[in-house]
Amino acid sequence: MSNITLKAAATTQVYVNSWAKTTVAHMQRRRDKGQGAIEYVGITILVVAIVVALLNTNMGTSIGNKFKEKIDSVLNK
Repeated sequence: MSNITLKAAATTQVYVNSWAKTTVAHMQRRRDKGQGAIEYVGITILVVAIVVALLNTNMGTSIGNKFKEKIDSVLNK
């Protein structure tokens, strides 16, 4: 191999190694510290409450009808 090829390969390896190290370090800093499960349970309870509220009122039917109307107007039905 020529000097240019070796230099390009070495430079590429340095950049890739540097990128990998900084990416791994960044991902390690972003890890959740144990609060994930509680947050997921809270979000799930909130979504269930919203769905139950929509099912028990006419608002859910109204929203569904509006979506159907808009989809039909886009599809020209």
